[in-house]
Order: sequence, then C-alpha cells, then structure tokens
Amino acid sequence: MTDEQHTTGRGRAHELVSAALDRAAAVEHLNAFITLDAEGALAQAALRDAGADRGDGSAPWCLIVKDNIHVAGLPNTAGTPALTGFVPAADAPVVAALRSAGAIVLGKTNMHELSLGATSCNRTFGAVGNATDPTLFAGGSSGGTAAAVAAGVAEAGLGTDTGGSVTIPAALNGVYGLRPSAGRYSSAGVTPLSTTRDTPGLMARSLARLAALDTLVTGEASKADSPAAPGRPLRLGLPRQVFTEDLEDAVRTAWEQAVDRLTAAGAQWVAVDTAQLADYDARAGFPLVFGEFGTAMARYLDEHRAGPTLAEVVAAVGDPDIAALLGATALPSSPGYPGEAGLRTAHANRRTLQEAYTELFSANGLDALLSPTVPVCARPLHRHEDSLPLNGRAAPTFHTLIRNTSPASTAGLPSVTLPLPVDGSAPVGVQLVGPRLADRELLSVAARVDAVLRCR
Repeated sequence: MTDEQHTTGRGRAHELVSAALDRAAAVEHLNAFITLDAEGALAQAALRDAGADRGDGSAPWCLIVKDNIHVAGLPNTAGTPALTGFVPAADAPVVAALRSAGAIVLGKTNMHELSLGATSCNRTFGAVGNATDPTLFAGGSSGGTAAAVAAGVAEAGLGTDTGGSVTIPAALNGVYGLRPSAGRYSSAGVTPLSTTRDTPGLMARSLARLAALDTLVTGEASKADSPAAPGRPLRLGLPRQVFTEDLEDAVRTAWEQAVDRLTAAGAQWVAVDTAQLADYDARAGFPLVFGEFGTAMARYLDEHRAGPTLAEVVAAVGDPDIAALLGATALPSSPGYPGEAGLRTAHANRRTLQEAYTELFSANGLDALLSPTVPVCARPLHRHEDSLPLNGRAAPTFHTLIRNTSPASTAGLPSVTLPLPVDGSAPVGVQLVGPRLADRELLSVAARVDAVLRCR
C-alpha cells in the first residue's frame, strides 16, 4: 500500500468502484438497475484495498448481475412484484466464482419480468433504455446488464438465457455475449423459467474479456490445438432458410458486408439447410418452458424460503400480458398446460433438434454456424412491445427477436454474439453457434471472426 493509500484509506478498488458509480449516475436515465448497491460495493472495495478480502489475489474489477441471479444480501426480485422482499443469504455459484477472481458486485440489473420477454420493458420497475439511444428498447430479458455494460458502467455482467436473453440484448446494445452450453454453468441460485433451457451467461465489451470470464467460471482455457487455430481456413455454415431471411435493411446490409469480409479473408462457406432447426424448436421450445415453469418455480420458492407461493407470484405479476400467458399455460390448472405427456413430446422434439444440429456440424465439418443474431435493430420504447414493422408488415415482437437465437438455446448449444460494424443504424450482431460443449473452440472461432470484422 502506498503512503497516499495509508493516508486516505483508498486504493485501486475504491477508485474503480467510485468511477463505476459515477458512470452509473451519468446513465441513470437508462434505468439499467433495480438495485444499485453503492454502499456495499464501496465497503467491498475498502476490504480489497486493505488486503482483508483478497480472494485468489486477482486484481479488483466491477461486475453487474441480472436481478434473477442471487447475490448475498441484495434483493432478488426477478423483475416481479411478489419477490421484491426476497433477499438471498448466499451468492449463486456463478457469482461466487467471479467474486473469488476479484469481482466487486455493483448491483442488480433490470430485466423483463420473470425473464418472459425480449424487450426489458418492465411494468413494475420501468423500461430499460438502449445504451446507444435511450429512446430505444434494450432488448431482453437481460437488458439491464447489456445496457450498463455497453454504457461503460462495468467491465462485464451476468445475465440469464432461456431463448436468447443474453445474446439478444448484447447484440442490440453493441457488446459481446456468450450463452454457454446447457449445464456448463451452474444454474443454482437462479430464479428459474425452464430447467432444461435456462443458463447464466456473460456479457462484456471485448471478446477477450468474455473468454477470460468464461475461464474464471469454468476453469477451462482455450486449447493450443484448437481446430480454429490461425493458419487453417475457417469453415462456416451459411443458413439457407429462416436465419438469413426476412431481415431489416440495416441488418441485411451489415450481415452481407460481414460475409463479404470473411470471404475475402479466406473463410470457406458451406450452405446448409436450416429450416428443420426452426421447425423442431417450435415444437419443443415453448412447451418446455410452460411445462417446467410451475414445478421449477415452486421448488425454488420453497428451497430458498423466498416467501410467496407459486400462486401468489403468478397472481401479483405486474405485466398483464405475462399474467395472461402464465394463467393460460404455466400452471397445472391452466387450459394450455402441456402436462407430462406434452413435456415428454417436447423433450423428444428437443432430442431430434440436437441430433439435427450434430448432423449439420459433423456432416459439413463446420467450425460454426453463422447468422444475424437478431433480424431487426432495437425499436422505440413503449411503441413496439407487441408488434413491430418489418418489411412492410407488422411482425410479433417477441417471436421476431428470438427467431434466430431460440433454436440453439433450446438445443443447449453454445452461442456467441459479436457486434458488427454499422453506419447510421442501431447496433447489429452476428451470432456464431457451435457444437455442444465446444464452447472454448467456439470462442476461438469467434476471435478469428471478430479480428476480421474489426479490421478496417
């Protein structure tokens, strides 16, 4: 400790946290936080500077956490009224892993209620504004994390992903996002939506930081003999159907430019049939959510002694559309509840989807399957939560936003979103999907793709 630090009691951690809190105040209009824990973050910084909380000796850095991932001593609302008084006593394992590597948690970020939406327009805590233009929505459901990371409040953040809730807001705010393979990150201490599809995920302003954080969570590092090592041309899947169709003009332009740049850099493209991926996702995705939500949520509320019952959580939902959806589909008494037979069918369709992805990668020798992350750019707040204009017609907002991200998420595959260079439009992202549990290889592929796209 320097003489100045002895005098002031303030060191590097205090400086980092103070700067982050100043930045959070400057972008308060984005409404990115539900709980900003200034006092707690400064106290943690003081301990780090005094050497009393050194973790594994890593340098301190600032982390933000979606408000459905447990942070000890902070409310965990999941964006819904019934859980505003729930304060977990322990960190979720994914938070604990990052804390042990030097993370100081600044607070809990705003989100779409119960993760059941893709705009982060929350009726209880307010809508999250996009970091590039606060009049636009941030995307969801992890919109608060994406907006705060993009706005420079923290180096990185945690979200959760069921059907694209990490990669969608990351793409719409112009940052990097990773949805890991299902089961690779622990989902303990996370408010559930679907036990099959849920996973925590990461966002950061650089791909190198994203990869480093993944190592901190999992202990896995990139392999020196990665198949995507420089010197071998990348072999990339180019979807024939669905994922590259019906794109907003700005997205199409950015996507086509990205394809051209990668081609010029020597990438080998393989056109692949992808209609069946969307088809099997449509048969499996939502039945898994609606069939698993009630049981998973009831078990979670009981295990963590959160206070309300499942029925009380559903009855207090602040968004009328979400309340109607849950009432119609997610409870055993609901008319649209899938039941055990519906769940068995959904899981069978998921296995078929996984097999289709496995065949696609193996038969074509692909390093990754590429597409635009989201078919559209962010749209104005409070105007396009239900539908949005797309190529001359009104398209359903939620289904449009998750169209390209949901199939891989349902299959449990890893996906990375990279920001594309754009001129005169809101951010656009490119999605890379890899084989299950090939997350580190996918990050290596993403690094090569990103280097080409960043090169001017």
